[in-house]
Amino acid sequence: MFEGLFDGLEKFGLDAVIDKEVDIFETAPKKGGSDDKAETSNTFNIDNYIYAKEFKCPVCRKPFESYVVKWSKVKLEQVEYDLRPVYSPINHLFYDIVSCSSCGYTALSKVFDKITERQAELINSQLRPHYKHKNYPKEPSIDEVLDRYKLALLNATVKKAKHGEKAFLCTKLTWLYRIKGDDTENEQKFATLAIRGFMKALEEEHTPIMGMEEVTLLYLIAALSSFMGNYKNALKILSTIIVSKKASERLKDKSRDLRDHITKQQIDIQEGKVQLQQSVVVSK
Repeated sequence: MFEGLFDGLEKFGLDAVIDKEVDIFETAPKKGGSDDKAETSNTFNIDNYIYAKEFKCPVCRKPFESYVVKWSKVKLEQVEYDLRPVYSPINHLFYDIVSCSSCGYTALSKVFDKITERQAELINSQLRPHYKHKNYPKEPSIDEVLDRYKLALLNATVKKAKHGEKAFLCTKLTWLYRIKGDDTENEQKFATLAIRGFMKALEEEHTPIMGMEEVTLLYLIAALSSFMGNYKNALKILSTIIVSKKASERLKDKSRDLRDHITKQQIDIQEGKVQLQQSVVVSK
């Protein structure tokens, strides 16, 4: 159980929902490059990279608009060790959440329309009565983006979404807290939840999960584990991927790179301990 998962959502009027103690992975579903704008000249115009797209809410059936990325206008600069894609000149993560202004139903753009009647009923009965809309600007702050992702995670928890969806949201929250900086506690909190959620998803759900096959998910778990300092688990998973016939050569190369990085970190840590022990002996 983690406290403060939904801090910041009080402004949406959801105190009655977020005050409940809830484990976001408790109930399984029923069977059935740059972080900031790289373009710094005076000619930068956000309208060149996003546009307002019309959606119809699958919960309340009302139309609304949400900003989405013009993918032909952005460039992939790099993919970080934990698979976070970095685009320029804008951060695509800032526009990857769709939120209905009428009822508060919020989700990742790729799953926004993938909601069952039962899930819609849960949103209508538990979240919609309390929701207060807040405008989302064209150029949101990192805190406004975090609020949106937390709102999506709360929606996913209320509608009893699959573990993979909730774990993917936790992964993106981990990325966003890294972008924000100076908040390692929340970055680690959501990384821990992402690992737990993906492990449960692999046990209970069919792949692909959020568009990822099993070996890709295992790599992501290893990467997040290495960030948390669980090198033993990370190295064990990476060794499995490197010899797997299902893994692509590209993923195997990334696994080798991460393995080598972890090994170097372990050596640095061990040398640091030795130096510390030596300094203690000398001081005596």
